[in-house]
Amino acid sequence: MAERCVNEQVSAASTDRKASTAGQPLCWQHRLFGKQLARCNYVNDTRKSIDSAAATLVHEDGRPACEIVGMYFSFVNPGATCDDFTRQLVELYASVNGGGGGSGEKKKKFEVVHVVLWSNVTEVLDFDESFRIHVADLPWLAVSNRDYERKTRLTRRYRIKAGVPTLILLEASNGSIVTRGGVERTIADPTGAEFPWRPPHPKAALEDGPLLSCGARDSNEPMLHEELRHCFKGIYFSAHWCPPCKAFTPQLVDTYQRIQERGHDFEVIFVSSDRSEDSYNAYTETMPWLRIPFNQEERRRKLARAFDVQAIPTLVILDPRDNIITLDGRAELIEDPEGLGEDCEIQFGESVLLPAAQAYRRDQPDYDLNYDDPDDDSLQFYIALDCETSDILREFIGLDDAVPLLTAIDIPRGLYIVMEYGAEITVDSVQQFVDGFLNNKLPINKIAAVHKTSKTNERMPA
Repeated sequence: MAERCVNEQVSAASTDRKASTAGQPLCWQHRLFGKQLARCNYVNDTRKSIDSAAATLVHEDGRPACEIVGMYFSFVNPGATCDDFTRQLVELYASVNGGGGGSGEKKKKFEVVHVVLWSNVTEVLDFDESFRIHVADLPWLAVSNRDYERKTRLTRRYRIKAGVPTLILLEASNGSIVTRGGVERTIADPTGAEFPWRPPHPKAALEDGPLLSCGARDSNEPMLHEELRHCFKGIYFSAHWCPPCKAFTPQLVDTYQRIQERGHDFEVIFVSSDRSEDSYNAYTETMPWLRIPFNQEERRRKLARAFDVQAIPTLVILDPRDNIITLDGRAELIEDPEGLGEDCEIQFGESVLLPAAQAYRRDQPDYDLNYDDPDDDSLQFYIALDCETSDILREFIGLDDAVPLLTAIDIPRGLYIVMEYGAEITVDSVQQFVDGFLNNKLPINKIAAVHKTSKTNERMPA
């Protein structure tokens, strides 16, 4: 019965491929979720079939049928946490949509796509039955229980933590992220009075008062944000009580001082999450940069919302116009503690990769470089510098130490392609290589480590 309904959904991936090969570009909704989604309140009803998600997420003319799409990742067996939040989300869904779910021709304000996961698969006897029980009677849509590949891609792309319910809100017009903190926002605003909780622009909060000097700074004079208009800036979210923060702060101090000594215009602004002013004062005594005053709690809160900060320590890097360079400055600093940036290698890599990357991105308008992680269907362009990460990748794939080297790597499918050794890497040769890769016209090599693991898994008993 319900088994029949589930089986009708498992061809989503092949449906997507047929649509794209027919020359009709897929909208971001179909690329991300597929065309076939289950209506949660249908999965136990044998009188109804599983409708196409296109009827709800996208009109036939391509217009989005709602304003905001919420991706809800929940776990069947971590205890009551997900169940408790699911009830709150049902209430929010009804409240935001006016109680009736947005029926008729009027555009629905909010639609949810539910991704059901399991944090401990060894405890599950029947995945289909567990899925049906988990989503029965919910008023929204769900990714098919058997679309394992899509669930894996979504989980990896949005860095979902096992056992932790997560609600990510997306703009229905283009798929860009509104907020990753949907759970926290729902708990704080259960009726959705300020839904969809779009973050304020950081510039307003940065300009809303003076920036004070920290204790280890040479000058005690406060500054205004407009005085930093020529600077690259690091917005540092941290707290004295947080062990990872206390470990990272000395690293940031060291890198900051090295960059300053080289004469670069770079400034750090500390945004505290300390619980008391005494802790705040003790912590800032060790810092050589600027700080938001502790008593400006609303200003600090606005900055955290503007950059969708979900954990500390977080280091956001801005250019002189306050555009985001990266939301993960901490990882960048750990990778490059000298702050050198490998300028020459980057300049060469950018000069030959950028034209091909820009041409490819014109066909991917919903991709948000600041927030989105790569999914399996989206080609990413990277410059692999001389670092430990590059060495690990070369060893995993089986590449030698030749440089420069242009490769296309598909780890989930265990495949890679290498430009002919000795060929000159130019703008034209890179574009030809990318075109050949996308059109399946280049010789393919298998990543031995991936296929060895797959064969081992196939031999394991069920």
